Amino acid sequence: MSSPAQLRPLIALRWKMVREPSTRRGLAVALVIPVALLLITIVGARLYPAPADSTTLLVIVPALLLGFVVLSIFGPLAAGGGNELYPADQLVAFPIKSRTTALAALCLTPLNLAWLVQVLIAFGLISYLARSSWPTALAASTTIAVFIACATVFGQWVGWLIVGIRQRIIGRILTWIVALALGMGFLALLRSGSLTGFLDKSPTLWVVVAALGPSQGNYSRWFERTLVLAVLTAGLFALSLLSCRWALRQPHQSWERTSSSVRAHRSTPGMDPQKMAARMDRAGLWRSPSIRRGLVLLAAIPAIALWLAGSQLSLMALLPGLIAAGSALLFGVNAFCLDGPGALWLAGLPMNPSLWFWRRTRLVAAVALAATTPIVVIGLVRLPDGPQWSTTAIVALGALSSIAWITATSMRTSLTRPHRALRLNSRDTPAPPGSMAVYSIKLSAIATGIGIIFTIVVISGSVTSGLIVTTGLIASAILSLIRSNRTWERADQRAMVVTTVSAGQ
Repeated sequence: MSSPAQLRPLIALRWKMVREPSTRRGLAVALVIPVALLLITIVGARLYPAPADSTTLLVIVPALLLGFVVLSIFGPLAAGGGNELYPADQLVAFPIKSRTTALAALCLTPLNLAWLVQVLIAFGLISYLARSSWPTALAASTTIAVFIACATVFGQWVGWLIVGIRQRIIGRILTWIVALALGMGFLALLRSGSLTGFLDKSPTLWVVVAALGPSQGNYSRWFERTLVLAVLTAGLFALSLLSCRWALRQPHQSWERTSSSVRAHRSTPGMDPQKMAARMDRAGLWRSPSIRRGLVLLAAIPAIALWLAGSQLSLMALLPGLIAAGSALLFGVNAFCLDGPGALWLAGLPMNPSLWFWRRTRLVAAVALAATTPIVVIGLVRLPDGPQWSTTAIVALGALSSIAWITATSMRTSLTRPHRALRLNSRDTPAPPGSMAVYSIKLSAIATGIGIIFTIVVISGSVTSGLIVTTGLIASAILSLIRSNRTWERADQRAMVVTTVSAGQ
């Protein structure tokens, strides 16, 4: 059976496994909205009035496309080599080809919200620049579409190579050395003031020139370069299939060493049961490689970017909520999955169920707070005028409001749509890919809405308004958590959650 023939029934089965009608509707909308947004972006950019000077955009677009290449590489790496349609342990007994795994990772790429946003921006800007006629705009969009395909398969190829290399201990050491060297090189370019010159020589400039060729009457250059990109895409696609096959055949040395380790039990004389339970929650959190990696990336990368590039008030109103939403996607949308099979043991203990619920709520909120604190602190320090009292208060209130709403939404989702997810592998997610896409859109919409509200408050500079808005948002979040706790106290609902996260449905 060919790889596409294997992929079709796997996708169909995954769709049938989405049992909730609301999740199916949300996923269907999530699949249709990007296409509609893409068409709106292209048409809107074409109809928007022409700028007096497009020099700035001509400088921005190559840098944006280069950033898209970097995102295409880091996206699969953050997921351990590409998103999986099914966990590897569920397919080990079936003759699934490595090509099918690679194709599934490519098919799931559009579910990455960051990837989708970059695609929309790229299409919008290039359509805006190639606005002389509809044929030229469509020709430019065709070149950008081929480039996006090329960058995506390039990222998959590199991602699978690094996943295979990192299966060995020496490979992990080498990848960290290379990553450190690249980071130091970027800092050197930034400190020396050579970053702008480096971006001016970016290879993506070649793509922009090709895309704008028809608007300048040069169709031959457009055709030649687009054809070269298409051929390069086909070659990189073949390499990504080979690298995936090689990576999946590598022995998992690091994982075998971790899973077979023996640790001495720490004595707990006289420890309060609540403290012991909290320690168990923290252990369940940190045992997952994907959660540890995600928290480090969420806290470190935006903070470093703000420290190097500076910050803006509008960015500080939006960014904390988005970071909090990202932390919830690590485990918060399925918070009780941290217990795994131990959920059955915990459910049988003679304790008040509400204690379990509120302890897990505090853990979700604490993780969101830990992820957003570095961004808030560094972002305020790097403001052009420095941290002002009113600005600091409003940004902090906005971050707290976002964390409260994200936590309340996550706990509600954890009760109504639980999933079995052991989170033992670096590529494990708390829910299936389709559900994760719906959760990502939902949490991003909440964070963006709260961010827009606090952007208006920041512009007004009124701390009193910020306090009023924060009081209302946090009060509504608390009411939602109280309703969720009442749902959790119902024996039938609690049994459904515990049975699902411990043994699956």
